Amino acid sequence: MVEVGASAPSCNDATPNSSTELRKRNQSKPAKNEEDITEIDWDLHVPLTEIHLKSHEWFGEFITKHEVPRKVLHSSIGFITLYLYTQNVDYKKVKWPLIYAFITLFILDLIRLRWKLFNKAYCRTVGALMRRKEIHTYNGVLWYLLGLIFAFSLFPKDVALISLFLLSWSDTAASTIGRKYGHLTPKVARNKSLAGSLAAFCVGITTCFMFYGYFVPHYANFNNPGEISWTPETSNLSLTTISWLGGFVAALSEGIDLFNWDDNFTIPVLSSIFLHGVIQTFKKQ
Repeated sequence: MVEVGASAPSCNDATPNSSTELRKRNQSKPAKNEEDITEIDWDLHVPLTEIHLKSHEWFGEFITKHEVPRKVLHSSIGFITLYLYTQNVDYKKVKWPLIYAFITLFILDLIRLRWKLFNKAYCRTVGALMRRKEIHTYNGVLWYLLGLIFAFSLFPKDVALISLFLLSWSDTAASTIGRKYGHLTPKVARNKSLAGSLAAFCVGITTCFMFYGYFVPHYANFNNPGEISWTPETSNLSLTTISWLGGFVAALSEGIDLFNWDDNFTIPVLSSIFLHGVIQTFKKQ
């Protein structure tokens, strides 16, 4: 296993084959098998010397190992979206900023992956939010945005919002608990543990229960007719049942390894398709 403090390639000299050199440097500490080595190699962050953030100077390896800046940003998007919901922001307009952000970041990635100096400057600027594999490949944020564009373009307000909350909170919980306790439970998919899936399940239940049980009725005057597809008056599913189904789809979409796609994409896509299908199936006639 690779030690947390082990050196890793910098943005300016790392290459796609640098993982081979990294393995040689870490042979002094044996790993269980080649798969374990590859998994850890790809999960290393940009070196702290390339990031230049006060947070890393204060907390050092803890910040890097546990992806604190990345997870804070990831989970904060859910809280920001919930706040915008309580301010009656039109959800139909959300997809356009997402599309613009996707195009902008995609262009930046095209440039940095072909321009070494720009890639180095880019990593130094936002390196705290990046994983090592993203130095020489497309940023995971692109998959995040693409998944949300799919949900907000095709589904009702409540389904789109729930898919975002599950991506923001259930995925973060699964990653945090999975890294901490995943070695104590069986794997349910590649790099996915039962501990992480259970965390996603619990957060998914809580999210659906709070959103449908409190926020939707409390801010009912902000919802236009047809925007909220599940209500106790129009569905044969109770609040408890729809919440349990939300937890199930959170665990399933986070734990499933679908064609090796990024879970930032599969979570909002699968959760929105599943929830919408279930809600429509059990609507009262």
